[in-house]
Amino acid sequence: MLTILTKNINGERVMIKKALLLAMAVTMTGCLVTVDSDSRPLQTVWNEGDVTRLQVGQSDEQWVRNSFGDPVTKLNYADGTEIWKYRNRSEKDTEVGLFLIFSVDVKEERVETLSIEFADGIVSNYWIEEERF
Repeated sequence: MLTILTKNINGERVMIKKALLLAMAVTMTGCLVTVDSDSRPLQTVWNEGDVTRLQVGQSDEQWVRNSFGDPVTKLNYADGTEIWKYRNRSEKDTEVGLFLIFSVDVKEERVETLSIEFADGIVSNYWIEEERF
């Protein structure tokens, strides 16, 4: 690399500029910091503890209704199965700053949907889906 720099003075300036830019970019990445992060629930219907109490093959519709309330959505299928859906919504605000030069507020909404499938009134399956906006 030294032989390239000594042979061409203009090339040397370009190489030095590139090296300085690279060094600045590397050091600036260390200056990107999260200043503040706050998460708050907007709507909470269920929690992980409630979900762990669900028992496939044993929990029935009445137990689910008593534990989680009325579902947001109820889907009925031709084979007699039903799917009940419950949603939790939360919002997260994060402030990101770049070495006291500027800061940006980033908002993210998160929706978790608990789906519970019933066959003949008994829980046959359940799952959680997560969406972020």
